[in-house]
Amino acid sequence: MNTSTLASAPNLAPLTQLGNLSLAEFMADYWQQKPVCIRNAITLDEPLIAVDELAGLALEAEVESRLIENQGTIADWQVIHGPLSEADFNKERDFPWTLLVQGVDCFVPQVHDFLAKFRFLPSWRLDDLMISYATKGAGVGAHYDRYDVFLIQGEGQRQWQIGQTCTENSALMAHDQLCLLDQFELQQEFILNPGDLLYIPPLVAHKGTAISDYCVTYSVGFRSPSHSDVITGFADERNIDLSADLRLKDRGNVTHSAEISADDVDDLVHLMQQQITTENVAQWFGKLSTEAKYPNLDMAEEAMDADELATIIADAYGVLRVSEGVRLAYTWQGDGGLTLFAQGEALPCPPDATDFAETIANQWLIEVDQLAPLVSSEAAKAMLLILHNQGYLYFADE
Repeated sequence: MNTSTLASAPNLAPLTQLGNLSLAEFMADYWQQKPVCIRNAITLDEPLIAVDELAGLALEAEVESRLIENQGTIADWQVIHGPLSEADFNKERDFPWTLLVQGVDCFVPQVHDFLAKFRFLPSWRLDDLMISYATKGAGVGAHYDRYDVFLIQGEGQRQWQIGQTCTENSALMAHDQLCLLDQFELQQEFILNPGDLLYIPPLVAHKGTAISDYCVTYSVGFRSPSHSDVITGFADERNIDLSADLRLKDRGNVTHSAEISADDVDDLVHLMQQQITTENVAQWFGKLSTEAKYPNLDMAEEAMDADELATIIADAYGVLRVSEGVRLAYTWQGDGGLTLFAQGEALPCPPDATDFAETIANQWLIEVDQLAPLVSSEAAKAMLLILHNQGYLYFADE
């Protein structure tokens, strides 16, 4: 096969610098502490997606989208939830409006590749990349999020105002469709140009307004399960594995029958501690942290057999990619193997398949001419075929 026409594989390496700010400085001084605006943080050679294509995604039933109309007072603002229609975009508007599309990384390879830049943080924290298009004067109002967010200006200009740190008791405006703060205490203000980045920690109020006629912003959000979700989720997971025949027992022969004794409580603590093992927690968290954002997406790839795989490897052409929207993670096991987690599923990998599993999970992409040594064992080839045939990986030209 002639490989001269093969485009170079995209660079999916995590960022090592944010503008003039080193990652060490960012993590020490700002991450989950306070906002920071970083000029020229990311080089954007071209838009991640054309606005027409973004609008096309919003027409699809499986894509999460909203159109917010800023007509009248904030109380009058309207939200149209997707899937949107051609009529929603053809409507004549003499007032500002914003299109927001969630999880664009689940549908567009180059957006998925852009998200990879933020893997200087644990990839199990990454949630999605939302893209917004706004006309001049448009915004979604003052609000706060319970997770970290990087706001990268893609095209045009946006003014960002930073406010107070909020709590679950912060008063909200009376609005049926938007969770907007009743009070906003302005503390900082920035105008972002293409390539500029604004980091907002959890619970910090912020408000963005497009100040150019054509404004596109990329929002990288992070998963941040509550402690309550963690505890109840683990308990639910362990409950699946416990037989209904296992029952609490008493110690019998008591003097004070109404007393719940210290021994009774110790027995309960011991029962619970038996479930909180390193292996149990790791297995549960691996499945939780790789659950699909959109579980109903059709991930199916045409089934491949070992002979077809051997031909692809021999041709040494193209790349093996993690599919858009697929989440991978792993934990090491005591026998030298690892458990690979994919879309909420646990896949045990024997020691001679771990190099492949670790590499694809960390890199998201392997050039085919570098694949052979990683899948030299039958176990590694079998793991690749399992992941491919379930739609978690695919081969592409670039």
